[in-house]
Amino acid sequence: MKTLISLMMFITLSVCLEVNESCITPCNAPGKCVPVRNCEHARKIIQKPNATYRDSQYLVESRCGTMSGSRPIPLICCPNLLNPDRCGALDFANRILGGEVTEIGEHPWAALLIYDLGGNRFSPKCGGSLLNSRYVLTAAHCIRDVPKKWKLHRVRLSEWNTISKENCTTVNNEQICRKDFEVEKIIVHPNYDLKVRNKQHDITLLKLATEVVFDKYVRPICLPLDDTIGEMPIDDEDFTVTGWGQTETEFRSAVQLHVDLVGRNNEVCDEAFAIANISLADTHICVGGEKGKDSCKGDSGGPLMRLVHGVWYQVGVVSFGSRFCGSENFPGIYTNVAKYLNWIEDTVNESHCETSEEDY
Repeated sequence: MKTLISLMMFITLSVCLEVNESCITPCNAPGKCVPVRNCEHARKIIQKPNATYRDSQYLVESRCGTMSGSRPIPLICCPNLLNPDRCGALDFANRILGGEVTEIGEHPWAALLIYDLGGNRFSPKCGGSLLNSRYVLTAAHCIRDVPKKWKLHRVRLSEWNTISKENCTTVNNEQICRKDFEVEKIIVHPNYDLKVRNKQHDITLLKLATEVVFDKYVRPICLPLDDTIGEMPIDDEDFTVTGWGQTETEFRSAVQLHVDLVGRNNEVCDEAFAIANISLADTHICVGGEKGKDSCKGDSGGPLMRLVHGVWYQVGVVSFGSRFCGSENFPGIYTNVAKYLNWIEDTVNESHCETSEEDY
């Protein structure tokens, strides 16, 4: 540890930034110039019992300045989770169960998780949301609480009609095609336990094997990184869920739907689900409870969204609800994304250089 820090102290700097200025890490990721002690990513590298030459080179090349004082403190470019440009942008004028048909591209971050069911059978069973060019957010139970023979096969973006055998469709003389991505890594929240009745920590990140190229029909949703978004009230506020789950008349909707729901105080869900001995934590969000309007089977892992100043933010992940979807006074329960931003950032940062090792 002392060796790595000493090496950083004496390296000659070509750029000298101030504390908290924006910077770029050696792996071309956005970052903030901060003291080493304030960078969890750097501390983990320094605390490795067997730090490698590559580790030391990364720290050296991460130097971005020195904080003056009685004893100079090295500053390091710490990878910083940022929302991609134009995330959550609303390109449509129009602003599940009881839901409306979603226009193609209306929610371009919506993802489908395609499973290998065995016997050369493949089927979408859960939803997800695109966060950036490499990561998709979904529910932990979509990985841990499925039949053992099911294997997550790929993630599909730019989907609309799931039963169509054609990979591309033409709308207004424009060809729109499905885009499938293999999954390089599955990161289930370490504290998720499928035996816990309230499904706390029901959240998972999927790292895609290749970069996603954004366009009109494939674009990430914004995370509530700004505290003013993450701390907005829930009760009596408007939210939207999108997915391809069960509807009033079908086991699975062929086309993507969305439904508008109203937020509730968590105590409403506590009362509704007391019969099942389920109570919520602040890591949950309680939404819905209107008869005939709900997320349902197959929507799991999909995004609970709120529109703020014309931009869509993901505030929840579809987790669970009543066995009979859309039952009056039985809201749906969602994982509160704002409570997991640190985990998301740490997880993304841990592997942000994995595809660029040769660069340093």
